[in-house]
Amino acid sequence: MKVKIAAVGLAHPFEVGYSEADSLLLTTVKTLKKFGADCESVGVVMHDLETVKLAAERLSATECDVLMICIATWSEDHHLLDLLSYVDKPVILRAYPARDTGSLCCAHQIGAVFTDIGKKYEFIYGYADDAECAERAVKIASPYSLITAMSRVRVGAIGGRVKGMTEIAYDEFAIKEKLGSRVVNIDESEMTERVAEMTDTEAEALLCEKSEILAPCKVTSDRAAMLESIKYYGALRALSDEYALEALSVKCYTKYMGKVCLGYSILAEEGVVASCEGDVTSALAMKMLYELSGKPVNNTDLLYLDEEKNTILFAHCGSSGFSIAGGEIELCPVRLAECGVCSRFVPKTGKVTVLNLCGHGDKFRMAVMVGEAIPSGMEFPGNPTVIKFDRPVEEINRDIMAHGIGHHWMVGYGDFSEELARFAEVQNIKFYRL
Repeated sequence: MKVKIAAVGLAHPFEVGYSEADSLLLTTVKTLKKFGADCESVGVVMHDLETVKLAAERLSATECDVLMICIATWSEDHHLLDLLSYVDKPVILRAYPARDTGSLCCAHQIGAVFTDIGKKYEFIYGYADDAECAERAVKIASPYSLITAMSRVRVGAIGGRVKGMTEIAYDEFAIKEKLGSRVVNIDESEMTERVAEMTDTEAEALLCEKSEILAPCKVTSDRAAMLESIKYYGALRALSDEYALEALSVKCYTKYMGKVCLGYSILAEEGVVASCEGDVTSALAMKMLYELSGKPVNNTDLLYLDEEKNTILFAHCGSSGFSIAGGEIELCPVRLAECGVCSRFVPKTGKVTVLNLCGHGDKFRMAVMVGEAIPSGMEFPGNPTVIKFDRPVEEINRDIMAHGIGHHWMVGYGDFSEELARFAEVQNIKFYRL
């Protein structure tokens, strides 16, 4: 996910610093680009109604997620009121240190006006080339870019949810209201019919097509299981293309265990996230972490607390993307069913965000914890991740129960707790930081 920021200048021709407003705007944009933002200047410094209209016209063409107002000098605040009548976007007010320009006091003035009209805003103060300011701008803008990204997501619910997991029943209206995404309900026969239509010869060809991504894997499943699994991948790929899905979930337990797992792993490397057991809401949690991190996300259950080491074991059967593997990948029969193919490996170490989404209506809620994935063995036959936390794990465990948080946890690489907290605030989602 690219953070999209459009920058526009604001200055008064009578004030000191007006002649430097253009260069200040360009330096701000250049610095933001260095830190990963898809940022562009609309090339306008607003100072009257005509320049406001020109800025609005150019801003409308940018498809930006956030508007940055680069305040070069004191200026008349009504220019921003006029701008918002044409382009009403989330706003960052950007002020600059100077004794004689009035940049900072203008920002304070605008902040007061925005507060009185109920317009939310963010604020950054510092030099145009300041690295910390640029990093903060990207962090501030990320939740808004995530809101845009999630509003365009279609998630496939293939076959409904697993029997006996009422907790994961998905609320299409809450998902649309809180996340912006749309659920596409797909009968499992659409998947199985495609599997049945693919011949073994076609499956062999598809395996050959995926040979590069599968080459590093140690294969202990038999050939028949590999052919069946690649057929399921082909079916899921076709459904993803047909319905323009960026996320999906199959009611895998127990009927499709070991059948869809390999497909999930390959899809993860192709940018389609997939959750287990028909948990559509968790598929969207995976998508959020994928957008923020740019890496495959590990779909897990919270399984075991080690109070002495202050760690928690998270794991599931084995369907995560190969690129987060920390070592050998084995394509082997899935646990319990002891058949088919799953992708068994221990994921990489590093800072991780662990995310849960669950609930319905106004009880829709988000829980987040951040820890360090540490070296471990195959603690559970699948994709086990042992995470060490700063907070006592007994307290985390108690809070999970106290707030009625679900049992599926999505693990993404990096610390995105602030971005998710802000996303939840803007989208009016109950948020728990564990």
